[in-house]
Amino acid sequence: MVFLLFFVSVSAQDTSFTLKQAIDLAIRQNLEIQIANSDLEMAKINNNWGNAGALPVVSANLSNTEAVSNIDQKLANGSSIQRNNVSNSAINSNLSFSWRIFNGLRIRSTKERFEILERIGSIALQQQIDQIVFDVSNLYYDIVRLNKEVVATEAIINLSRERQKIAETRFNVGSGAKTDLLQAEIDLNAQEVDLENTFNLLANAKSQLNAILKRGTEEAVHVMDQDFNIEDIALGKLLANLEKQNYQLLIAQQEKNNLLNERKIINSQRLPILSLNSNTVLNRSKSTAGFFLTNQTFGPNVGLSVGIPIFNGNINKTQLKVNSVQQKRQELQIEQLRNTIQRDMMIAYQDYKNALVVARIEKENVKLAEENNFISTERFRKLFSNSIELRQAQLSLIEAQNRYINAQFRAQVAVNTLKFLSGEISK
Repeated sequence: MVFLLFFVSVSAQDTSFTLKQAIDLAIRQNLEIQIANSDLEMAKINNNWGNAGALPVVSANLSNTEAVSNIDQKLANGSSIQRNNVSNSAINSNLSFSWRIFNGLRIRSTKERFEILERIGSIALQQQIDQIVFDVSNLYYDIVRLNKEVVATEAIINLSRERQKIAETRFNVGSGAKTDLLQAEIDLNAQEVDLENTFNLLANAKSQLNAILKRGTEEAVHVMDQDFNIEDIALGKLLANLEKQNYQLLIAQQEKNNLLNERKIINSQRLPILSLNSNTVLNRSKSTAGFFLTNQTFGPNVGLSVGIPIFNGNINKTQLKVNSVQQKRQELQIEQLRNTIQRDMMIAYQDYKNALVVARIEKENVKLAEENNFISTERFRKLFSNSIELRQAQLSLIEAQNRYINAQFRAQVAVNTLKFLSGEISK
């Protein structure tokens, strides 16, 4: 889990980031992670035996009533009591204790449900962290890609300027056609437009990275890495760890466990309930006149109560049938999810292998195109060739460089995707 934040080092160089520094800052700042962490905290707070109903309930009540009344009483012995404005007071208090000793194992099942919800919260938090690592990594290496394209385009522009100078010199001395000069200037302008477009894409990518780092979208940001980090991937190892590390599958499995736990709770409703109850009562009344001047009762009582469910309209039976269907549905969803993830991993792995092969070939092509461009430039300079040959050589170099850079980037994205799907990206 990537939680170690090197904030001091980032602050010292707050416009330049290594990939790890960018990831650490994103994890610290990301609101989705903070929300997921809050959900986990709530799940932890709820996960206790008291919330599950295992602890007794104790309550106390106290009331005091004061009254003034007129009394007119005739007793059986023939005497009578008649008084006005008689003050009366009554104090009623009780301390009650109730403890459900057994309720068909529902308490234990409820506690297990809270534990499952806490595990789901923990997995969801790590899943959100992995998503941020994946997004930051792709954006970071997209900037690396665009930086490489800027360097390659600037190098081509320098070659085109040299070609334009040669064409201008040949035209001025009368050994070259003006069309060669015009075409050289057109190609140079087109490459400068390509460079501006690349700068625009680079600015957009940096704005996206700033946004995910929760920085101002116009703040300066520079990536310190100048190259890709394409790791060797063993697909079999990643697939073997899929069940244990893919967070979508882990959450789906916990949801299945929750359904199994729900079945226990339903079954618990069919079993007897045993409760221990106690109540301590103090009632005291006082009057300045009447048959009872003082009347007080005090004392505790203890009792056991047993509730035996006999018939509830087959509600439990219906709930169990629904639960069985839900479990089968969840198993199908898990299988479907597993197949989808395995398919996506296989596609990413094929892209990874293809990109590596293409990158290896295009790397050689770049060398060949550079040599061909050098030879064509010298031939054009010495009047042994025309501008069409040199232009084609430069176009071949541009295309080879772009294909090489994009192949490396595709391989990098494929690596990130494979590590993300297998739960390895933040390790």
